[in-house]
Amino acid sequence: MKTTTVTQKLATWTTSLLALALTSAISCPKPAFANTLFSSPSNSAAITTQSDSFTIAQLTEAHSPIYGNWTLQHSFDGIIYQSVLVMNGHSGIMRTQFFNPNTGETEIVDQTMKLRSSAQGLVLLGYNPVYAGTNTPHPTYSPDNFLFQMQPDGTTVVFTCDDAGRCSPVEIE
Repeated sequence: MKTTTVTQKLATWTTSLLALALTSAISCPKPAFANTLFSSPSNSAAITTQSDSFTIAQLTEAHSPIYGNWTLQHSFDGIIYQSVLVMNGHSGIMRTQFFNPNTGETEIVDQTMKLRSSAQGLVLLGYNPVYAGTNTPHPTYSPDNFLFQMQPDGTTVVFTCDDAGRCSPVEIE
């Protein structure tokens, strides 16, 4: 199994966030992080795309641990993904239920989540998606990554982009 580093995950995620920012302007509010890309501290330089140059915010260890349980819901291509996130400090686990059109069945996946911080908000990076309650890797599930932002008015905005580049706004309870 290929090991994905934080730098590799963020490099993939940055392209996805840019795509979300550009396409969401049509049907969704534009995310506050539309002009910023993320990278690990070891890769903190400007990236030039075909049309623009973007500043990269460093991803660091979050200062404050998070404890608690949340329900998250998002969708890709009309498929609803319902997750329960349990955070225990700087790491946690998330269990996600979704209908897999390839198998014709509802599937449940567990993944490890790691908390990081950036200038744009808190970032949760997903790793090692496995069939729930097992150590068996899910063959097609792409790890989830979330950006949590507390806005100046007290509202929370949450977006996700998985490692495959699929992005969506997130509802959280």
